[in-house]
Amino acid sequence: MTRPVAGTPDPDGPSSGKRTYGPDFLTALFQNPLDPGYADAAARRAEGFRRTGTRRRVTNAVALVTLVAVGFLLVVGYQQTIDDAPGRTKTRDALIDQVQSRREQAETLQARADLLADQVAELRKRELGGAAVAGIRALEAATGLAAVRGSGAKIVLADGPTSVDAVTGERHTEGQVKDTDLQLAANALWSAGAEAIAVNGYRLTATSTIRQAGEAILVDTRPVTTPYQVVAIGPADLSSDFRNGYAGKFFQTLSTQYGLSFDTAKVRNVTLNAAPELKLRSASPSTPPPAPSGSSSAPAPSGSPSEGG
Repeated sequence: MTRPVAGTPDPDGPSSGKRTYGPDFLTALFQNPLDPGYADAAARRAEGFRRTGTRRRVTNAVALVTLVAVGFLLVVGYQQTIDDAPGRTKTRDALIDQVQSRREQAETLQARADLLADQVAELRKRELGGAAVAGIRALEAATGLAAVRGSGAKIVLADGPTSVDAVTGERHTEGQVKDTDLQLAANALWSAGAEAIAVNGYRLTATSTIRQAGEAILVDTRPVTTPYQVVAIGPADLSSDFRNGYAGKFFQTLSTQYGLSFDTAKVRNVTLNAAPELKLRSASPSTPPPAPSGSSSAPAPSGSPSEGG
């Protein structure tokens, strides 16, 4: 490091003797933490130096204008918040009323649908006879459209603890139950011989879906929460087969490593409710079939089925 030559002026003054040169930059930085300009300004204030005249008046005027502007903006913002509060409250109340109204309408429609379903069942029983009705009920039980009762297994999955990284703030959700976990449990139960399955009371059918929506899990668009109870009706050894199978071993690993709660048990005389009516759809050609050779291509008369009559 180059040392100062003799006669180099001291930035702190010829008689200060405060500035020294260290062997490296860090030493010099700690020995002289303040810039000489700060020390000079402090000395001038100690001697009673104050701004006077035009410079002082300009400084005071700028400070006053700044304070007035800040105060005006605060008042305007506060007034705007006060004015907007009733509108937000009215909007929130209106949304709550709409939700409650739609919920009541849904409950009314569901009650009417149940009543009509009972009437259809009575008419079907009266018109078809005992053997045909028994066959239909067996098909409904197999497809999930009728309630069933029997013995089987109950699988319980619950979320484990969720930790937060103290540095990044990231949440570790390895111990939370995912939609894929419920899908794995249901598929493993079907594979082990289950005849009917319900997740938190919602019956599964051939068209059921288990999906993740954010942190919520939906079973056929209906939310389910922890603890998740997957109840299945099937063979007597269904519970042990599930625990000893690939799904049970996977959940045991999650329980050991991440704290996810997992348990299996046998159930007897449990009832699984029927699933809602299936929404079946059929396809139809988008264009009419070609007319056979020799047929007339005249338009259909008014009132024909092709015109919606």
